[in-house]
This record gives sequence, C-alpha cells and structure tokens, in this order.
Amino acid sequence: MAAERTTTAAAYVRVATGSARAREGSIRIQRQAIARYATLHSLGIARWFSDHDCIADIEHRQGLHDAMQLIAKGGAQILIVVDLSRITRSHSDFLQFIDRFRFLDGDLTLISVRDKLDTRTKEGRAMLGMLHTLAGLDGADLREPWRA
Repeated sequence: MAAERTTTAAAYVRVATGSARAREGSIRIQRQAIARYATLHSLGIARWFSDHDCIADIEHRQGLHDAMQLIAKGGAQILIVVDLSRITRSHSDFLQFIDRFRFLDGDLTLISVRDKLDTRTKEGRAMLGMLHTLAGLDGADLREPWRA
C-alpha cells in the first residue's frame, strides 16, 4: 500500500515592531494559529520562516524570500500566513507579490488563516482577486478591504 502524500506548506510569520517580549508573543500566536490550521486541514509544514524587526520593503525580507525559494524548488506547495498583512501592508507590494508569484493563476497556493483565504479553491481565488483589485484602488486598506 502506497503512503499518502501530504501537501506541504512553507509557513511564514513576521513581526515588525514592539518590545522583544511583544515580538515573541506575536510570533508564538502566529505559529499557533498556522499550526492549528495545518493540523485541521492535513497540511504538513515543510519549514518555518520568519522576519523580525523587518523594514517595510518586501524585497529585503530574507525569511519571505527563503520561503518562496523553497516553494520554487518544490520543497512545498503552499505559502501559509496568519493574515495577509504579514506579507505586506503596502498596496503596491501586495499587487506585485500576487502577480509575481501568480497566485491568481493557480500556479502557487496562498493560504491566509485569519482571512479564510485558500487559493486552492475557486472562492479563495475570487477573494484574492477582489483584494488584488481593491489594493489597486487609492485608499484601500489590506487589513479592512471592505472600507475601500
């Protein structure tokens, strides 16, 4: 009998500011939420990636870059985050990130736990498409897209 193949994810957590204690707490909460989701949805976490005290420029986040490299090399099929703001809060960076890695085309999978977004589904791709569109509008806020 062949072993069942587990879908694996690169888990990414990020914290930008705050005291060391607050940052540690945030990382712990993000990891717990992702691990809980992965367990409930039978996902294996191939590896955890993180960025601490990171700057706003998404291109300089080594943890996110390494997570995407793992996916590109076939070490994982999914990028999982606790919410989309962990990737970026910049509208232009969000648009570029989604387009660069072709999440809307179904080439790669993005899961955002708190946003209940999973691009393996039609609904998840539709939701990401709407967020992508809203992010392109002036005044859109990725944390509260309905207020755009």
